[in-house]
Amino acid sequence: MATSERKLTEPLSTVTGVFGALVLGLAAIGLVATLAGSGSFGGLGRHVAVCATQPNTVYGGSDWTASLRVAAQHGASVSVNGRLQACTLHPSGYQRLLYTLTSAPSALVWGAVLVLLWRLVRTARHIGPFTLLVAARMCWLGWVVLAGALAAAAAQGTATDALLNTLLRPQTGFGDALSTVPPILPVPLLAWAALLTFARIIRLGAAMDEDIQGTV
Repeated sequence: MATSERKLTEPLSTVTGVFGALVLGLAAIGLVATLAGSGSFGGLGRHVAVCATQPNTVYGGSDWTASLRVAAQHGASVSVNGRLQACTLHPSGYQRLLYTLTSAPSALVWGAVLVLLWRLVRTARHIGPFTLLVAARMCWLGWVVLAGALAAAAAQGTATDALLNTLLRPQTGFGDALSTVPPILPVPLLAWAALLTFARIIRLGAAMDEDIQGTV
């Protein structure tokens, strides 16, 4: 492969490769440690302390449990030191699943983004940047970033709410499932707009290239 073609996709190619290797390495280490019984992977593992913190809510004292009128469920503990947090040292299978779902959706989305970036880089290297396939993959990447980030935030908020309700009583909307969506919206939205705009530019460039070749 020509050096110019390699430079064309830099530094995106290198950054994607580094992040991809890092994610795979950390996942492998976490999985091995979990299977060996010396670590945990999400809610999986022998000795997992499951905790959930109420999102986007800050309290001004360290003893607000009485004024909030909440108490810990059996086997759980609750503390309020700026934020409301509940934990259990002996989680049930359902609580382990919810705890995993409070972080797994985002990890899956950004894993998918890395895969799509890798495919985009390979396509640009092999067939050139100003092609309809590159534009299509760039457009698809933009939608995955936006829709995936919003879906992950909503899913994690729902899981957090459900987990808090297994740890606290009375059961109510502690987590506020959609409260985590607005704070994360600007970055995915900007990435979506940028990717779709550049995809449109690439489509125009591909059309112009076809016109030039047709007139030669």
